[in-house]
Amino acid sequence: MKFPDEYIKRGRFRLHSGAVSDIFYDVNALLTDKEYFSDIINRVPLAEHYVGIATGGAIIASAVSLNYKKPYSIIKDAELKGKVPEDNWVLIDDVATTESSLKKAIELVGSSPKSIFVVVDRRRPQDKRLKLESMFEV
Repeated sequence: MKFPDEYIKRGRFRLHSGAVSDIFYDVNALLTDKEYFSDIINRVPLAEHYVGIATGGAIIASAVSLNYKKPYSIIKDAELKGKVPEDNWVLIDDVATTESSLKKAIELVGSSPKSIFVVVDRRRPQDKRLKLESMFEV
């Protein structure tokens, strides 16, 4: 599936990873579109607990949690907010570029997730170390 053009910004952007890009995939804006948001929620793998990385991943984890009536936690400011998941948990983020946020989140939780889900996978081939599922690969 192609990332919708109306949520792509062009210019010069410093990404959370520290990299500079001329393209910004505005997942937070995409999440305000109820059809895309619903599609995202339905693509997140089923689990017993969801952990979302702030901000986009946390929004998605909270919605999935409500949808499936399962607990969720948030990673924000290098801290796990909420309960530590036990087995069978899914890590959620909005965009993967270098995997650093995902790796830090896994370290904070202290165990490996059953699955990792991101909305946009923009990793370069040499940066793909973690196995993850995505809605868009750009």
